[in-house]
Amino acid sequence: MLDKMKPLPLIVILLLFGCAAQGPASGGPADKKGPVLISIQPLNGSKNISPNQNFTLIFDELLDPVSIPASIIIEPDLDYKLKIRGRKLIISPDKKWQTDEIVRINLSRKIKDYQKNMMAEPIHLIFSRGSEIPHGIIKGKIIGHDLKKLIEVGLYEWPPSTQSTYIQKVEADETGSFQLTGIENGRYTIIALEGVISDIGKQIRKKNYAMLTSSYITISSEENEKNVKMLLSEPLEKLQITSVEMQSQYCSQLTLNNNSKELIIIDSLLSPGDSIFVHLEKTNRLETYQVLEYSFILPEIRDTLAPVLSQSFFESDIFTLIFSEPINLNVNAIVSTQDSVDISIPFSYKNEFSIIIPNIPDTVKKIQLLGEHIQDWAGNIFPDSLKILRIIRPEIEDELKNGGNIMGFVNYDDNYPIKIEAQKIGSNSKHFVNVNNKKYKFSNLSSGLYKLWGFEEINNLDGEVYNSGIWSPYQRAARFAFYPDTIDVRARWDVEGVNINFE
Repeated sequence: MLDKMKPLPLIVILLLFGCAAQGPASGGPADKKGPVLISIQPLNGSKNISPNQNFTLIFDELLDPVSIPASIIIEPDLDYKLKIRGRKLIISPDKKWQTDEIVRINLSRKIKDYQKNMMAEPIHLIFSRGSEIPHGIIKGKIIGHDLKKLIEVGLYEWPPSTQSTYIQKVEADETGSFQLTGIENGRYTIIALEGVISDIGKQIRKKNYAMLTSSYITISSEENEKNVKMLLSEPLEKLQITSVEMQSQYCSQLTLNNNSKELIIIDSLLSPGDSIFVHLEKTNRLETYQVLEYSFILPEIRDTLAPVLSQSFFESDIFTLIFSEPINLNVNAIVSTQDSVDISIPFSYKNEFSIIIPNIPDTVKKIQLLGEHIQDWAGNIFPDSLKILRIIRPEIEDELKNGGNIMGFVNYDDNYPIKIEAQKIGSNSKHFVNVNNKKYKFSNLSSGLYKLWGFEEINNLDGEVYNSGIWSPYQRAARFAFYPDTIDVRARWDVEGVNINFE
C-alpha cells in the first residue's frame, strides 16, 4: 500500500509562487493603453529635499524594463541609480544631490508596458534642494504633429545664437501639448523639434520644427504664466554638394545631398590640373543662401560622346529643350515643315545647355531638330540626323462657371498683411486671397469640402508660403489661425460668416 502524500510546507508553496515570472497577465481584452503614473514620492514640486533623497514612482501596470534606462534624463546631468521593480521605479543619487540645485527628472513617453504601448504623456518632475522653485510656467500646443513621432520642446535664453544651448527641455504629449516649469524671470524663446534636441541650428535643416510666433516670451513676477501655439513645419533645408562627375572638359554634373543633379559650366580658359572652386547660390522656402564651397582638380577629359536631348517641355507658353551638355546650334538647327517647306524656328539660349522657343504658333504641331547643325563644345555632332518633337501643350482647364463663394471676417490685431488659404479636401487644389479691411472673399470655387486657415504674410520670397521661422539669424514664425470646421461649397452658394480669429 502506497504511503499517503504529505502536504507541502507553506514556505515551499510561497517560494514556488515567488519564483513565477512577473510578466503581463494573459487573457482578457487587448491592452492598447500605455503605462500611467499613479503615485510620486516625494510630491512633485517638493522643496528642501534631502541630499540622499530617493524618488519613487508607481505606475498602474508592469513596465517593460528594457524601455526605461534610455528614457530617463536628470537635469543637471547627475549620476544616479535606478531600480525597476514591476510597477515601481526608484531613482536615487549615486552620491548626493547637489546643494541648492533644482533637480529635474524627465521620463520620456518611450517608456512602455509589456505590450509595447508607449505612455500617452511624458513625466516632468521638479524638486529643489533649497527653499525656492522659480514660479515661471510656459504652456503650449504643437499644431500639425504626427501622433507616432515624439516632439521635444527646448527653452532658450533670448536672444539665441548658433552657440545657444537649451536651459531645459520637455517632451510633448500625444496631443502635442507641453509645459515648461520652474522658469526664472527673464526673456526666453522656445523651439520644438521632431526628435531629440541637441544642436538646434543644424537640426531644423533636417527635421520638422516649430518656432514661436513672437520674438520672445517675458516671464516676470507679475506675469509668470504664458500660453503659446506653434505650427510644426517641414525642415528648412540647406543643400550641400556631395560629389562631382565630369560630363565633358567644359561641363560637370554636381550631385547634391538631396540626390538632385545640377550642371555647371567650367571656364574654357582653365586647363587640366587647375583647381576648380564651385560656388552656388540657392533658395529654400524662406531664405537665399550660399552653398558651402566645393573644390576639385580639373581632369583631362577626352570627349567623344555626342550631346543628347535630355528634356523638352512647355512652361508658361515657352517650349524648352535641355541637352546633356553645353551645345552650339546653327540658326537652321530647328525647323518646322509647312507646305513641304522647312521654315527655321527662332530660338534663344537660356543657358549653355538649354534652348527656349517662345510663342510657337498653335498651327505648329511638331518641330524638327537637324543633327548636322547641333554639336557640343568638343565638336561632337548630335547623334540623330533628324529628330522630330511633337508639340504637346498643357491642357487649359475650362473656366469654372457658377462656383461657390466663401466670405468672412478676420480678427487680427497687428499690422502685417494676412493671407487666407482655402484647400479642397482630397485635392492638391489651393486658393489664396488677401485680407482687406479685415474682410476676405473666395469667389467661384468648385463644389466640395474645404479647410481654411490664415497667416501673416511675412515671407519675403513667396507671400503664399508660411514663414515657419529661422533660428540664425533669428526670425520669428508668422502668426496663424485655423478655421475650426470644414466648409461645404456648392454651386451658386454664398457661404458667409466664416470668421477666422487670430489669438
